[in-house]
Formats: sequence, C-alpha cells, structure tokens
Amino acid sequence: MFHLKKRQADLLVALAETQNLHKASVQLHMTQPAASKVLSQLEQEVGCALFERSAMGTVPTAYGGLMIEYARQVLHATRRIQSELSQVQYQGQRTLAIGALPSATLSVVPDLLSALLAQVPDLQVSIEDGIIEPMLEKLSVGRLDIVIGRRTELIDLSGFDRIILDYEPMVLVCGLQHPLAQTLKLDAAQLHDCTWIFPQAGTYANAKLIELCDSFGLASPTIAIRSSTTMTNVIMLGRENLVAAMPQGIARYFERQSMLRILPLEKTVNFGEVLLFTNKRLVYSPNAALIAQACALMQQKTAFKRVSSAGDASQRPDPEG
Repeated sequence: MFHLKKRQADLLVALAETQNLHKASVQLHMTQPAASKVLSQLEQEVGCALFERSAMGTVPTAYGGLMIEYARQVLHATRRIQSELSQVQYQGQRTLAIGALPSATLSVVPDLLSALLAQVPDLQVSIEDGIIEPMLEKLSVGRLDIVIGRRTELIDLSGFDRIILDYEPMVLVCGLQHPLAQTLKLDAAQLHDCTWIFPQAGTYANAKLIELCDSFGLASPTIAIRSSTTMTNVIMLGRENLVAAMPQGIARYFERQSMLRILPLEKTVNFGEVLLFTNKRLVYSPNAALIAQACALMQQKTAFKRVSSAGDASQRPDPEG
C-alpha cells in the first residue's frame, strides 16, 4: 500500500510553487541531489512521472497535479492535527473552522453556533466571512471544516457534499432618507433613476440581480458599489441614496432596527438556497465527528423550519415573480 511521507509531500508542494528543483531543495533545506532522489523514489512508488522539464521550468504532469493536491491535503491535515492536540493538551478545547457568506453570519451561523455550543461546551469556533469561491478552495485543502453559502457556477462542486439549509428570497432595500423609503406602492419605473449596490461581478448573486433588473426593464443599472459585505452595505444605504438586494430575513432585522427600508415590490429574486458545504475528498479531518454533528443539527433545524412554515407557504410571494 502506498503511503505519502511528509518529506515527499513537502517536496511536491515546494516544486509546485517554485517549478524549480534547486529552489525547492533550498526552500526545504535539502541538497539538490537529495531532493532529486526523493522525487525519483516517489515516482517509482507510484509508477509514473510526476514532473517534466519544460521551457517554463519543472512542471507537473497530470499525475503530478493529482499528487500535489493530495500532498497539500496531507500537510494541512498534519498541521491541523498538531493544532488540535495542542488545544486539547493545554486548553481542553476542540476547534471548528467555519467559513460563511457575510449574510449567513447574521442568520444561519448564529443558529449553528448556539446548537453546537449547547452540545459541545468545550468547543472553540473560528469564523471567517467572504465570497464563496475562495472559501471553498480553503475547504478543499482542509483549512476550513464547513462553508455556509450559496451555489456557485464558477468552480467544480463535485468534491463537496451539500446540505440545503434554507431558501430565502432577496428583497430590495434602501436607506430611511432615500426618496423611495416612504413609498407605499412602488412601480418598477421608479427604479430606473436609482443608483445601486451590486454583488461582486462574476458571482451567482450578481447574475440573478441582473435578471431582476432586466425584468424591470433596467438594461444598464447605475452601479456605484460592488460589495458582498452586509454591514458595509447597510451603512452605505444609510449615508447615500442607494438601492441594494438583501436576504429577506436580514433585511427585516435591519428594518426593525430602523436602519433601512424594504421596498414594496411584489417581485423578488431567488439568489439560490443557502447550503452547508463539507469536503467529501479530504484525506483526514480531525473534526470529522464534529462536522457530522454540525450537519445533523442543521438538518434537524431545517426540517423543523420547513414543517413549521408549511402552513403559510401559500401566502409567500413567488420568488421568481
């Protein structure tokens, strides 16, 4: 049975980064002949060439690309295990690393944290927010345990298990000082002169908001800001006469705080379900049991929300208009 040794994994990753055997050996404090021997032995073990020399340097073959991905996972898992052991030894704690869209940190993530902390009192959770693609890349190599976000068409999702947590329509919002804030019935034509906060270009959310604008006859909306950061958007809506799209639950929260106004439009936009992503291909996760527990808790909560809200489903607006 083949086992990738740490020294071999270090060399694979260093070669991928430097594309030069000499530079990789220096980075790892090895002689070049020693590095060459490690690579040669590894290629003999797997039975195929992992790198080839070209005008661009030492570049991975198709087999090498697979081995580099595997090596990165092994090294991340090793560092994570060491960190976990230190946490347990010195603080008696386990850690869970969560990545989430900014909007999810105000809704789904607090629910998950409350459920987990109630059942795992010695747990320490780290949370980072951002756009979905970089977080899924971190999940793929073990730097995050869970990612909560929406579907993306920009990267291959076949390596991730997904649980649907929630569906929530997006609504249009503005600041209290905006000319449209006191409007009781809004006509789509009134949006034509508005200035917008849009999601980041190239994202699924951006594409769906463009669809909504198209349905209003807004072929080229005036975009002043592109941002996926909820608090920044809320603050800017309060300072400037801007319009933005926001998940309905979060918009209602800020409306209750008298920080923005939800525009009275019958038509909403579906930005896609909120999903919980885990890595199905990870070599080893020191928090495998915790991740499974988190998934089970969120599935139970989602099932309860769906059952409890089924009675008024007929009163909801059609998310696609």
